Order: sequence, then C-alpha cells, then structure tokens
Amino acid sequence: MRAVRILGPEQLVVDADAPEPELQSSTDAIVEVTKSAICGADLFPYHGHTPGFESGTIPGHEWTGVVREVGKEVRNLSPGQRVVNASMISDGSCTHCRASRPMQCENRALFGYSGVYERLEGGQADLVRAPGADRSLWPIPDGVSDDDAVFVADMLPTGLSAVRRGGVSIGDVVVVLGCGTVGLMAIMLAGRIAGTVIAVDSIEDRRKLAADLGATTASPESAADAVAQATGGLGADVVIEAAGAVPALDSAFALARGRGTVCVVGAHFEPDYELDAGRMFEGELTLRFAMGDPLNDREMLLSMIAAGKLSPGRLISHEFSLDEAPKAYELFDRREASKVVLAP
Repeated sequence: MRAVRILGPEQLVVDADAPEPELQSSTDAIVEVTKSAICGADLFPYHGHTPGFESGTIPGHEWTGVVREVGKEVRNLSPGQRVVNASMISDGSCTHCRASRPMQCENRALFGYSGVYERLEGGQADLVRAPGADRSLWPIPDGVSDDDAVFVADMLPTGLSAVRRGGVSIGDVVVVLGCGTVGLMAIMLAGRIAGTVIAVDSIEDRRKLAADLGATTASPESAADAVAQATGGLGADVVIEAAGAVPALDSAFALARGRGTVCVVGAHFEPDYELDAGRMFEGELTLRFAMGDPLNDREMLLSMIAAGKLSPGRLISHEFSLDEAPKAYELFDRREASKVVLAP
C-alpha cells in the first residue's frame, strides 16, 4: 500500500511499498481510508519540533474510511461501514476515562504521532489500523459526506471545546484569535450563541472565510479598536486563542473585559511563558486551556451535520491524491490553504 512517512524535518515521502496493517488485537479494525486531513498539529513533527518523534511514522489523526476487517471482539462495527476516527485513542477503563475525560487517559495515543505518545500509525495511507475500534471509530450517518465527517475527528470538537470551556453565553462578544481550521470551527459554533464574533487574523483570505461565517473581522493591528467599538471600550466577554502563538496569547489578556474568560485551544509548549499575574488579578480573569473531545461530542456533531445545521466541509480549500502529499504539505505550511485533505 501507499503511506506518507515523515523521515525528518521537512523530509516527507510517499512510501509506495508500505506493509499493509494487520489486526494486532481482537478489538482492532482495519479501515480503508477515503479522506485524510492535514492538521496544523502535523506540522510540528514535519518541522522536527516533536520530541522523540520516530522517523518513518505515518501522520494523520483526522480521517474517514470504510471498515475492511474487524477483530472477533468488535461488537458495533462490521465490514463495509463508513466511519470517522477519534483523533486520540483511550482505553475507556482508567480513572480519567471513567470520569468522561478521555483526552486525559493514562494510556492515550494520537493517531499519526510518536515520541510524546506511544507510536500509533496515522491515516495518511491507503489503510490504517484502529485499536479499540468500538471506541476509536464511529459510524458516519447516511447523508453525511466524508468531507463533512472528517472534521469530527478533531477540528470540530476542538472548536466546540473552545466555545464550551470559554463559557460563551447568549449575546456575548467573542473574539477568536487565529482563523485556521480550529478558529473557523469556533467561529462557526460561537456564532450560533454569541451576539458578536470578532475574528482576528493576519491573512486576508482567512478573514474572508471568517466573514463568510458571519464574523466581524480585524487584523491583529486593528483588533483592539474593533473590540473597543463593539463593547464601548469594555472588552470581550470571551477571547478564544486559536493561533498557538505567544503574541496571540499576549493579546488575549489585553482584549478580555474584567471578569472575562480567555480560552486557549492553540497548541502551546513554551515552558517559560511569562504570565502577567497583575493583569490576571486586576481583571479577575479566568484562563482555561482546552482540547477537543471527539469521543463525547461526535454523535451530537454528526447529528447536527446530518440535520443541515453545520457544514464544516465547505472550508476545505484543496484536495490532493495521496501521491501528492509532499506538495500538499508545502502548500499548507505556507498558509496558502485553509484546509487540505488527501484522498487515497
């Protein structure tokens, strides 16, 4: 089969003779991939920024496919079913899982990653093995396209976590810093509740996408004025930091009103970030970090898509064949694409 492999920083190849995955446990499934998205998190190992990442790992933690084979203990899936994965696998039995915190599972692993988690080959390949298939996979309802469903693996639940953990309420002024895919998902969902959503990004094309979702847009340089105008100088009720950049995190605290909330869903790994405790205390600010929770939210989100209430697939800007993966990564890395999917 074919599989994308990351060999080192900016060294990405398509292995045309990769061995097909096999069932390793009676709870596994083998899935034939139909769509596999490239995520901003894939760029960390692509640039060599993931500690301990093993050369040759197959990336891809957002994918859809058709079940080809299941282990004898798989109860809820059968060959021929269309499925979407949960980006993170979890055992379902540890203390965190029993308390509905699967993203904090003691034995978690992320499809397409190694080093920071135990190596688990991802879905940027013709075939992928899904451990604990009854938990890690979910059937796609009839009428829901793969283009829409692939967002349920990670991006759409992450946008939902940003809105939920940010405590967005009816009529709020919400600022979303960063209009990559997660930011756009947060805008799509926050717009169903908030009074005003202000989307901030330095790239004009991303701001246009945010505007199409109903947001007011601003560049980073004009964000403070836009928030002041929308709130009479008070500041935003909720600021969602979806850029994963230190300047955006700094701005988030400045844009929040007194007793406002800053919710961070952009990936941050800085061990020495200087939090302005004075600003936090004086403003009585709440700071929260969040990751998506596809295990708990996928059924609801797929139902909303099936009912026509959400259409995340329209944000896909480019589709490439698996053989074109190196080109697709380069385009996505240059921020010339809002969302890229590979179609084996």
